[in-house]
Amino acid sequence: MFKKKNNKAKGNYLTLKESRAIIKHNIKQMKYYEKLKKANVDVSDYTTVMHDPNNVVEIENLHTVFFTDNGTVNSVNGVSFNIPKNKVVGVVGESGCGKSVTSLSIMQLVQSPQGQVIEGSIRFNTDDLGNDETGNKLAYDIVKMPTKDMYKIRGKDITMIFQEPMTSLNPIFTIGYQLDEVMFIHEPNMSKEDVKKHSIEMLIKVGISMPERTYNSYPHELSGGMRQRVMIAMALAGSPKLIIADEPTTALDVTIQAQILDLLKSIQKEIGCSIMLITHDLGVIAEMADEVIVMYAGRVIERGTVREIFNDPRHPYTIGLQKSKPLINTDVNEPLYSIPGQVPNPINMPDHCFFKSRCNKCMAKCSGEYPKEIKISDTHYVSCYLYDKEGK
Repeated sequence: MFKKKNNKAKGNYLTLKESRAIIKHNIKQMKYYEKLKKANVDVSDYTTVMHDPNNVVEIENLHTVFFTDNGTVNSVNGVSFNIPKNKVVGVVGESGCGKSVTSLSIMQLVQSPQGQVIEGSIRFNTDDLGNDETGNKLAYDIVKMPTKDMYKIRGKDITMIFQEPMTSLNPIFTIGYQLDEVMFIHEPNMSKEDVKKHSIEMLIKVGISMPERTYNSYPHELSGGMRQRVMIAMALAGSPKLIIADEPTTALDVTIQAQILDLLKSIQKEIGCSIMLITHDLGVIAEMADEVIVMYAGRVIERGTVREIFNDPRHPYTIGLQKSKPLINTDVNEPLYSIPGQVPNPINMPDHCFFKSRCNKCMAKCSGEYPKEIKISDTHYVSCYLYDKEGK
């Protein structure tokens, strides 16, 4: 991986030679990974085994990078976590910590050719493969899966609700046309009448009172809350095993936010799917999630059940995030707490703990190698030297 030299005398500017070397490296890498996506491979080449059949997705040592003119940006830097069946997993962290890029990596929607998954595995527990000879549950490794084969599960088994529904829906097509398209792609044998009936059923399921009228409407004729309900209906159309909700309530007002979250919760229980919920709002995580993943600078720094993360946070960053949220009994005359410092440059990441320069509990050991994940309980893990055997 190409790293630019840290030349303070030049103010970290690149020389022409360095710039050309980066461009040459980027072109070579992008061609290599794009070729892998288009390769004609057998299903066995991207078939693997689930470590736990009770998980719908297992992410292990995931590395997603962006090849830029200034160097390689490590957007997701060795992320590992599981999404169990019939559970809501909340992913929380500051802007730019890698939450959305992790979700886009699962969907194979990272902006290419600059963005590429270069390492790791994403095991998806599919019903198509069954078990191997020894009884282990077979799965697809999405990282190794060619793009043409990914079309079979994206939008059907794994679906996504994006942040802004207005930019996700095509303004020149009706809601019905865009809903029908999902079924025409994944169920080509269905008749037009059956597809329309199914689409209207989805609109009814997400609480739209006049489904026929909405079916024939254009996106600009609907409110923000209605558009988000349409996006949820679209995500449900293929009976998914995993729904990725990337800040689904960001563009909505508070009352509509509550309605959308209640809708997601009821649908998750009704159809028995899993939800990966990405948000900045710790209140939403506390209400919705069963398990919580805390990310910082492209890594998972703490993970556990929702009770463990909120009642017993261990990492100084997690504690800082909770202190940053205003409470009803907060003194209005006191400024809201904010974590000091800045996230390190994702191009030249340090070898030590990424949170070191912002941590108020930093010690000499923090200048060493990046801390390994330490087990607090059977479900609670943290990457911090405060809790290793020689520490606290």
